[in-house]
Amino acid sequence: MEIMPPDPGNKDPQTGTLIRLRGLYPSLKTALRKVADVILRQPEMAIYASVNEVAAVATVSEATVMRFCRILGFKGFQDFKIALAREMVIPSPRFREEAGGEAEDDTALVRKVFQTNTAALQDTLEILEIEAMQEAAQLLLAARQILVVGVGGSGPAVTYTGNRFLLLGLKATTCTDFYLMLMAASKLSPGDVVLAISNLGTTREIVETVGIAREKQARVMCITNNSLSPLARVCNPVLVTASREVTLPEEAVASLVCQIALLDALFALIAAGQGARSQETLSDMEDAMVKAGVVRQPAQ
Repeated sequence: MEIMPPDPGNKDPQTGTLIRLRGLYPSLKTALRKVADVILRQPEMAIYASVNEVAAVATVSEATVMRFCRILGFKGFQDFKIALAREMVIPSPRFREEAGGEAEDDTALVRKVFQTNTAALQDTLEILEIEAMQEAAQLLLAARQILVVGVGGSGPAVTYTGNRFLLLGLKATTCTDFYLMLMAASKLSPGDVVLAISNLGTTREIVETVGIAREKQARVMCITNNSLSPLARVCNPVLVTASREVTLPEEAVASLVCQIALLDALFALIAAGQGARSQETLSDMEDAMVKAGVVRQPAQ
């Protein structure tokens, strides 16, 4: 499938260049990956090099380098270099590289996990599109019913989302089983919304479920780390996280942390959109739990 440049909408493409590149990397074809490898390994060199010099180092054509820039949302190589130079003024901390491969004591290991999660959250905030978040919140508020799907490492985020939607008084169904996903998607209709959560955006079960939902004319949106993935290409809006490609256990956790943080922000927007209705829903639930003896009646 031909890779098309992502539509930046109102988002400035000159922010989070390297962050977005890491997220798009799995979807790049071989020649484009060669350019990406050069940029990621030697970003300082790329700032001062010409397009033909970058092409020579990457062993690709100048046209490939130009296409690489357009995929990232830039008009040309010069715009790309300017954005990269701005980003390199205050480079983001990359804790995984600092570890080196040497044995770590327990303190260093614990700090590394926290630092990895912190860096992933900061990167996600850097590339977050507030317009897409607002659109997603309005879409979910207006939905007749919501289907939340995800498998594997995204499963906990699906369960978390279902619980929070319940607190917000939204009618939602959660599925982490492929067969149940297909069943639920086949029952959708216009006015329904699917929220698909997939870090890589290439999981066959999720892509096929979303395809069925679209056939039923339901709206589909997603949370993913890869804005060029097969899932992202068929969803609108697309909410992008910025955890790195999973190669270490702490990075797998970082992807979930980013998903949860993005979801929390989305829940806050939904609650703000509900206004007083959100408080009424919470009050009704508290009354129900008091009657059931789950919690005690607050002291007067």
